[in-house]
Amino acid sequence: MRSFVNDGSVFVRHFGMAMAKSAPHVYLSALPFAPTCSLVSTHYSNSFPRILHVERGRLSHWPSCEMVIPNVGDYVRSVAFSSNGHHIVSGSSDGTIRVWNVTTGETVAGPFTGHTDSVNSVAFSPDGHHIVSGSKDRTIRVWNATTGETVAGSFTGHGRSVNSVAFSPDGHHIVSGSSDETIRVWNATTGETVAGPLTGHTGPVRSVAFSPDGHHIVSGSNDGTIRVWNVTTGETVAGPFTGHTGSVRSVAFSPVGHHIVSGSNDEIIRVWNATTRETVAGPFTGHTGWVNSVAFSPDGHHIVSSSSDRTIRMSNITKRKTENENENDVNFTDHSVTNDEGWICGSKGELLMWIPVMHREHLHRPSTIWVSGEHETRLNLSNFEHGRSWATCINN
Repeated sequence: MRSFVNDGSVFVRHFGMAMAKSAPHVYLSALPFAPTCSLVSTHYSNSFPRILHVERGRLSHWPSCEMVIPNVGDYVRSVAFSSNGHHIVSGSSDGTIRVWNVTTGETVAGPFTGHTDSVNSVAFSPDGHHIVSGSKDRTIRVWNATTGETVAGSFTGHGRSVNSVAFSPDGHHIVSGSSDETIRVWNATTGETVAGPLTGHTGPVRSVAFSPDGHHIVSGSNDGTIRVWNVTTGETVAGPFTGHTGSVRSVAFSPVGHHIVSGSNDEIIRVWNATTRETVAGPFTGHTGWVNSVAFSPDGHHIVSSSSDRTIRMSNITKRKTENENENDVNFTDHSVTNDEGWICGSKGELLMWIPVMHREHLHRPSTIWVSGEHETRLNLSNFEHGRSWATCINN
């Protein structure tokens, strides 16, 4: 039962955007594209014979990228999970902050306004009630996560842009990293500096985060390295970690503190052992621009990342392959296109089917067989019921 529930949770995360838009596509679009390992798909698919069938290219396992949220506004500079994993907060170069639903990708709060320049970093407080932000305007603010009202700040003290901020595990302190190459720790209510400035990096500090026990801080810098600091003494206790070929723009501890995730200008994401400095997962690829922000999900199984390619990705730490990943691609001349959300629509705008992200790169339609994606996914539509007759897809 637990395995079925866990698979159902993944099923909802992958297809939540389509299901929220149109409930029938739980059957018409989600079931057909679920991988062969899916317990939900295995249990229900035989009851729905008149849906599209993936004849070739169906995944054997859930893919690493579970969701892409398009049309997020201006350049997204930072993202973070809420403590319950239900929401993502993002900060953009237009100076605004938004909160998103993890399942549907919809905006649930914002935009929050108040900063006078780009919002470089955002983070939820441990209880999820507040959001802290750091900006190019050299200030730090604390917001009500629901109403968007400023509840503390502006905090001042850094001499240049504030590139990264984070709450301590108890929510009493905030750590910040700046282009002035220093790190500071603040009282989250009064804005007073309680530790720092911590020095050692030889370039702007792009990212900082507390360890789960609150005793250490991890930082990433334009100098291409990662360091771990003792909060009390200000000494470097691990590092520098090396391996990225560009500036380290974002770092974060795993929920238990054993690992660190990092994102870089080299468009790569890596997971490190926090003590030995060894790479334990990755490199993860997929973004086509700088990786500006990375974070672990509360269960430690997923990573959310944002990039200058204007997308947000949520990935499983274990990479998966499709059944035909090593097969050669086939080129066709007849092309069809999806809309920005991945829907194939009828002449009157009817939602006929939803195509998952990894299958959208190319879409072809010779007769009743549609071919989509870089791995030549073949869709058989010969028994596909849709529109007003969609309810007949079930086997009565």
